[in-house]
Amino acid sequence: MSLDELKNLIRGGVFYSPTKGALALSEVITELINYKREDRQSDYKIVIGSDSEVKEKGIDFVCVVAIHRVRKGGRYFWLRIYDDRKLDLRSRIYQEAIISLALAGALLEEELEFHNMKIDMSKPITDVFKSLEDIKNLNQEIIFNNELEIHVDIGTKGPTREMIREIVGMVKGSGFPVKIKPESFAASTLADHHL
Repeated sequence: MSLDELKNLIRGGVFYSPTKGALALSEVITELINYKREDRQSDYKIVIGSDSEVKEKGIDFVCVVAIHRVRKGGRYFWLRIYDDRKLDLRSRIYQEAIISLALAGALLEEELEFHNMKIDMSKPITDVFKSLEDIKNLNQEIIFNNELEIHVDIGTKGPTREMIREIVGMVKGSGFPVKIKPESFAASTLADHHL
């Protein structure tokens, strides 16, 4: 699936929350904003990650967006995507990263719509974040900033260790900070929990 196909699938999908149940993407945006409003003094990070599992007839992907109230817990929302293709490990890991990037793009687009802003998403992501900072300067609540991280389910141990440079480079090249195991909890813990 292409990045745009994935973004459309994500925007039309149903997210689940352990505390809030089934939600549309627009409702996830509202929940993230409300969670930040509960404690305006805390620092927050938005993290996105995906994990996958091979099933009998394809691959089950779970992608997660989490809001981490630094040192005080957090909330998360997850979405399941099923792909009926058979993929080797390398292709699966790439697809996990692409799904995470698609989720980041869909969330950014949804937040821009939430604020009735139009921004050319083909611009570098740093320009998009700057536009969101302009919203913040207008005293509107924003979710995303330069602290949006992508977590990938790869690490220095195991069969994915040889892919670190490629996957990290791809995510960084898209303009996002990236974390690998053991720091990639959105992918390796939260998403993995729902497979």
